[in-house]
Amino acid sequence: MANDDLAVTLTILRVIRRWSQSELAETAGVTNSAISDYERGKVDPQTHTLQKLVRALGLPLSALDQTQGFIQVIRAQMAGLAAEGEGAEQFSAAAALSPKERELRAEIAQISSEGGRFASRLTRLMLELMTGKPC
Repeated sequence: MANDDLAVTLTILRVIRRWSQSELAETAGVTNSAISDYERGKVDPQTHTLQKLVRALGLPLSALDQTQGFIQVIRAQMAGLAAEGEGAEQFSAAAALSPKERELRAEIAQISSEGGRFASRLTRLMLELMTGKPC
């Protein structure tokens, strides 16, 4: 995982848990500044520290890969929309989705264009998609 990818992944997992950086730092036994550095991509945590962070959040290590996969899907969709615009092919594909899936995808598209407030809404959707349960 690249620095920026890990930073975004850790931030999303922490926000899903609804913890502050301080709460994660205390639970994982690291400093607040370390959490800040990890989430800004300034420093990658060592493997054992990364394991402590994920365990502190109450998640399996596989949550890192699942979250990263979700981020990559969103980035690909955003790149596709930027490159092609919303053409007829995208509309026909969207018609095959359930109403709930269309609603979630539409909200994801809206979030991607809103930049500043993306974190809390994106993480809620990600958790809903990963768990299949409304947040």
